[in-house]
Amino acid sequence: MSSSLITTRKYEKPAIQQPLPEGEIQGVYFTVSPDMPYEQLLAKIEGWFEGRSEVVIIDYGTTDKLGLGYIIIEWLGYEIDELFLAILRDEELIEDYTVYTWEE
Repeated sequence: MSSSLITTRKYEKPAIQQPLPEGEIQGVYFTVSPDMPYEQLLAKIEGWFEGRSEVVIIDYGTTDKLGLGYIIIEWLGYEIDELFLAILRDEELIEDYTVYTWEE
């Protein structure tokens, strides 16, 4: 099992966050490898974004078909942090992800 996501370092807020048009929210839905319990990753993500009121964990659990762990996070009024998207793209424990935008 890779340990790159299991770190004690806090995820730092980017120097410049890109605001979205008023009323828009951007989020990410991602699935986790069966080799890593999603609860372990969820606890780590909660620590990374502690104190970041614009980042909200919307839902988590397991998918119906394959039983993969999933987590849904939204950034209220801002684009998703590019560094976070790079982690999702490059980390082998992340099976897949998608970014979405919706209006309130």
